[in-house]
This record gives sequence, C-alpha cells and structure tokens, in this order.
Amino acid sequence: TGLELVTDVDKPTAVAWRDGEMYVSSQAGPIHRVVDGVAEVVLDLSAETFEALPGSERGVLGLAFDPRDGRMFVNFTDLDHDTRVESFELDDGVVDPASRREVLFVEQPGIGHNGGRLLFDAAGHLYIGSGDGGASNGWDAQDTTKLLGAILRITPRLDGDGYEIPPDNPFADGVADRPEVLARGFRNPWTFSLDDDTGDIWIGDVGNNTIEEISRLRRDQWGANFGWPYFEGNDRRRREVPVEVVEPVFAYPRAQGVAVMAGHVYRGTAIPALRGAYLFGDMTGPVWAIGAEGVTRLDLERVNTLVGWAEDPDGELYLLGLHDGVFRLVGS
Repeated sequence: TGLELVTDVDKPTAVAWRDGEMYVSSQAGPIHRVVDGVAEVVLDLSAETFEALPGSERGVLGLAFDPRDGRMFVNFTDLDHDTRVESFELDDGVVDPASRREVLFVEQPGIGHNGGRLLFDAAGHLYIGSGDGGASNGWDAQDTTKLLGAILRITPRLDGDGYEIPPDNPFADGVADRPEVLARGFRNPWTFSLDDDTGDIWIGDVGNNTIEEISRLRRDQWGANFGWPYFEGNDRRRREVPVEVVEPVFAYPRAQGVAVMAGHVYRGTAIPALRGAYLFGDMTGPVWAIGAEGVTRLDLERVNTLVGWAEDPDGELYLLGLHDGVFRLVGS
C-alpha cells in the first residue's frame, strides 16, 4: 500500500467529484478543478473568508456536489468568523458567480471548532459537520436551540435559497431538538463519512486535551447524543451525565496523536486486502484500519499534516496533506 500524488494544491480541505472531474477546495479561498494533475481555479472566495493562519480552523472547509442538479456547495467562515453554506451552478465545469445562493448560516460564538465537512447522499440530502464553536467549554454542543456540536441533515431547495427538513430526521418536528440535527454531543466533527453500503456515518471527533475518538452513527441511532462535554472519548469529565451517550468505536490518547482525521470504509478495488475495513488517521500522519481482526496501523508513508480524506466515485480513497497536496491510496 502506498501514496500517489494527484495534485499539489496548497492547504486542501476537501475533495469532491462532478462528472468524473476532481475539485479541490483550499483553506485560503480558491476552489480548483483538477484535470490531468493540473489545478485551475474555478471559484475564489479569498476576499470573503478569513485568512488561513497557523492553527486556524477558519477558511473554506467543505465542498460537495448535489447529485440532483450538479450544483457546487461550499462551507466557509466569513469575515465575522460565522459559518456559511452556499451553492453555485457550473457551466462547462466553471462556476457561474451570478448563480450564488445562501443555503445555511450558523452564527459562531468563537473562532474555532467549526467542523465544516459537507456530504450528500444519493437522494440529495446534505450532511454538515458543525463543531461546538469553541466558546462555551463545550456546552453549546448540548444546547438544543443551537446548530452547534452536531451532525446536521437538510435538503437544499432546488429553486431559491434555503433548505427543507427531511421528514425522516429524528427531530423533524422541532420539539426535542432543532429539526436540522441528526445527532449531537460533538466537540469538533472535522471529518466524517457515509458508508453507502450500510448507511453508517463514521465520525472523527477531535478531542480537547486527552483523547481522540472515532464514532459510528447507525441509522437506528439517529437522534443520539455522543456525550461532549460530559465525556471526552470514553473518559467521563462530569460526575452527572443526564443524557444517554453513544460510546466511541475507538479512542486513543494524545500520546498517539493530536487530532483524529476520520476516513472511510474502503469499498474500492485497488487494494483487495483492505476491502470492508474502515481507514482513518491522525493529523500527525499515522493511518489505521479497523477490520475484522481489530485495529491495525498501516505501514504507509506519512503526508505532511493530514487534514482529511476523500472517496472517489469508484470507492478509491485519497489523503489530504495540508502542506503537500492530495494523494491517492494505491496498492503496492
């Protein structure tokens, strides 16, 4: 198993495909289309998003395409540090700026823990990772009036701004929690993925100062609470826990890494030995696989500051290195 450089786009934060072509967002604002390894800018939000500073979680953070009409969706923090999800139409692979629509706005209480991942399912429902905002010692993740510390699920309108609430969302009636919320109790679900074969959502929740965790949200668990800030990973931080908490699938201490980067269940064909295993890593570089035999660390070259993963239409996986680009995972 090895890595093959696909593009050296600087500070990549997300990768998505449209009509077989790769698009890569850069934290500082540009969004690129990659053709034969050459990246061209098709949209530049640099003037509207916060400058990427060392350790900053702000900027362009998420990218996805609506399977219903091919629109590009972008998640970014604006100059006031708030979260915006907006969409754009494309003409011959290039963004039409006049087609811009506002989909979702989330006021951020601080300047960190923004989440940012965007992901569509085949039916056109948009999943959004939202962190706790970094300003309440985690308690915003348990505030049912806010869209913070949660995985959100909405259906963007095909015409006009905004979105609808999918009727099968666990809180669609808006009584016990915000209707957009699929699950809450996360500190910073920076990366997550949807396994199309099972419907499971795999989530990497970046820890506070002791534990990194990988969690799985099954379809029959929609509406669940994953415990932050009552728990950090499997470590109880509060004596009283008034909610039922879903425990992580895997957790590791800070001695092994500083920020978990959740990956995907491998459904590709290039590396048969990994089929069905769940791959994830840490920002510091190591990559693990969870399979039938437990958790195994892969003998894989480290990328320079791992900040994310992507899955192409064939199920092959890619690793995003903040300082050295996007790499395809290949067989030996």
